[in-house]
Amino acid sequence: MAKRKLQMTAFSRFFLFLIIFLPSLFFGVSYLKGEDGMQTLKDLIGIESTESSNNESVSSGTKPASETFVNGEVKRLQDELDEKDRRLKDLYQENELLKKQADDAKAELEEVTKQLETIKKAIGQ
Repeated sequence: MAKRKLQMTAFSRFFLFLIIFLPSLFFGVSYLKGEDGMQTLKDLIGIESTESSNNESVSSGTKPASETFVNGEVKRLQDELDEKDRRLKDLYQENELLKKQADDAKAELEEVTKQLETIKKAIGQ
């Protein structure tokens, strides 16, 4: 008896790809965000596991991962803000220095212009 070769349509190949790719993408993004992908999935579906409730009672003295993540993010943003403030202060100082240099150059140009006018008057007479 001849075996028939299994043929897959384009939709079935696409569907199989999504079944494999989307969960991998979800867990990868959750990992990059610093979250627990399985717990997030359980929260979305509404499954309450007895293991997670036991872990919460045991680790009641420690901060949850999301709170630690938020505190870390706040600290990072505060450091970034401080760095931006320092940079802004440096730019203000540089701006003031350049204004002073421009004023000095303008005064020097006026002085040279006056000297040139006196030289022209002296030569012209």
